[in-house]
Amino acid sequence: MKKIIPFLSMLLLSQSALAFEAGQLSLDTPNILKKNEGSFNIRHRFYGEIGDEQTFFGTDDGGNMYFALKYALADNLLLGVDHTRDENAYGIGLEYSYNIGEFKVGARANGFRLNRLGDELTHPYSYMLNGSVQTPNYFDHLIFTANLGYDGFYEHQIVGLGADVNVNNFMPFLTFTEKVSLLAEYYPQVDKVDGISGKNDAYAYGIKFQTYGQHHFELVATNSSNMDARTMSLGTNSDNMHFGFNINRKF
Repeated sequence: MKKIIPFLSMLLLSQSALAFEAGQLSLDTPNILKKNEGSFNIRHRFYGEIGDEQTFFGTDDGGNMYFALKYALADNLLLGVDHTRDENAYGIGLEYSYNIGEFKVGARANGFRLNRLGDELTHPYSYMLNGSVQTPNYFDHLIFTANLGYDGFYEHQIVGLGADVNVNNFMPFLTFTEKVSLLAEYYPQVDKVDGISGKNDAYAYGIKFQTYGQHHFELVATNSSNMDARTMSLGTNSDNMHFGFNINRKF
């Protein structure tokens, strides 16, 4: 642990001269990175209700955590590892992104193991395939993102839609911020998994602060404690909103 903390600090604080991709809250987005570049991502979703003042807006009730580290083996070809607290899931995968005109396109293949249920899982190892498309920044203020994929564990389709309304920083007191974005995501359940899928479609919205040093800080409100397109596409039984945040860093 003593060695890990300084390492993470260097990842989060080191500077980079190149642009970071226009990321969403939980959707996959095409990562256009050069060889030997990488990114680090932390996501957190609290279990408590955002309107519950007695639990400090739901933050006292614990939450789900997600960590991901990606490294470019070659231009636009990334190797990634990740961990999610719920289901105690560990994943490893490859993704490749490229430009088609002004559009960005990405493809990701991820293998993972779910450990939360232990021996109760007959097939704890599985896979996920996901494709992402991201538009150019229309009118210098509007980006759309879409995901379409397949989850081999629950055998269901992954569908996610996102929007990013962005402006240059207009608040002088936010001296660290280059751009501010309003983000929204929606995950329609195109096929339901008996006993697993929620009664409601999952969605999220939030605000993103992009710094000059290639950080993205995001504050999130969502009706789900899940944090990736695979699990968000399963829906949620929650009728309440939950608070969350993301920290993204290119290095």
